[in-house]
Amino acid sequence: MSDYSLPKLEYDFSGLEPVISKELLDLHYNKHHANYVKALNEATAELKEVLPKKDLVRILQLEQSIAFNGGSHVNHSMYWENLSPVKEAGGKLPPAESPFYKQIVHDWGSFENMMKYINAQAGGLKGSGWVWLVYDKSIKHTSCMKTPNQETVEMLEPDKAPLLTIDVWEHAFYVDYKNAKADYMKNIWKVVNWKKVEERYNKAAH
Repeated sequence: MSDYSLPKLEYDFSGLEPVISKELLDLHYNKHHANYVKALNEATAELKEVLPKKDLVRILQLEQSIAFNGGSHVNHSMYWENLSPVKEAGGKLPPAESPFYKQIVHDWGSFENMMKYINAQAGGLKGSGWVWLVYDKSIKHTSCMKTPNQETVEMLEPDKAPLLTIDVWEHAFYVDYKNAKADYMKNIWKVVNWKKVEERYNKAAH
């Protein structure tokens, strides 16, 4: 029995159209994410076998694989949760009187300002990686963060809580947008599930 598995999506493969096509979502979820989970399970299973043998070189190799594929599993799982069809929660901002809404306006001036800044950061990200909206518990402030490859927020900044992530690996958008990453970033906000983001904020801030 595998230790890790793909999370259940809360929408159909065509549910995020036209922002993300059925073809792209199927490929991203059933091929890319699934391959990361497969590799993660293989590495964790082998690690259990080699630990008693004290093969330090192999242990270190497997730990690198677990960090990469495990980070991908964590990041992708959150990415799917971030999204929702337009006809449901997609793109619908939280109530203006909510603590989360007030926090964003306090930190950024508006949701639009925040989105534009995150889009710019995504555009400037060289190679593969992720862009995040995070909450810094130490200073009670939200900010944008970039992580390379498959590293998670917690791996790099343990005091920061991830609220929202956007996958900016090429496989996340190329089928639909080719090399126009800016168009992908502009459109992805239409299917962001702000209700989920708000839930993470409420948990982190209180």
